[in-house]
Amino acid sequence: MDMDELQNSILEKMYLEYLKGNLSLQRKDFMDIEPDDQTLDEAFKNLNSRGYLEIKSRVTTSVGIFYIVKLSNTGLSFIENSQYFKDKFPKVEPVICDNDIIFGIGSEHSITILPFKEIYNEINNKNPENRFEIIRNVRNIEKELSNEKIEKENIKNALNYLKSDAYWILTKVFGAMIAKFQ
Repeated sequence: MDMDELQNSILEKMYLEYLKGNLSLQRKDFMDIEPDDQTLDEAFKNLNSRGYLEIKSRVTTSVGIFYIVKLSNTGLSFIENSQYFKDKFPKVEPVICDNDIIFGIGSEHSITILPFKEIYNEINNKNPENRFEIIRNVRNIEKELSNEKIEKENIKNALNYLKSDAYWILTKVFGAMIAKFQ
């Protein structure tokens, strides 16, 4: 098995385990895929450098290399949007489109998709006097939601501005978020 096949097999196994609720896997979970520690070590490092998995623990002993790895949000999105994996998991629908952003909350992985491209188009179509300030606040929300650790205060401040000066945006997209961050 070459490195690409090995990495795809690792991602496939991790995704199947993720669907069962197993968020982290250990080295022993991959013995059937790759028995050689060094080869598996290289594959994990490659997947980690691409952002597809997180290495939670890596310990080298005289017996071998022991890992605890977790599928990252990027890895999850890659699998759910990749044609290669769609053929393996045909029931999976795309999670992220070109003009959308994924928003996950907690360990339940609740997902809200926010169509930022549509919001920017609507702002440009309405062309209000405070257009640049509205765009700045929407971008602040978009940027904050793409961070691994969301700063609620930043979103709250932007929502407060939009609530007072661009209420017409809130009813379309940000209504559900107001309750979450207020």
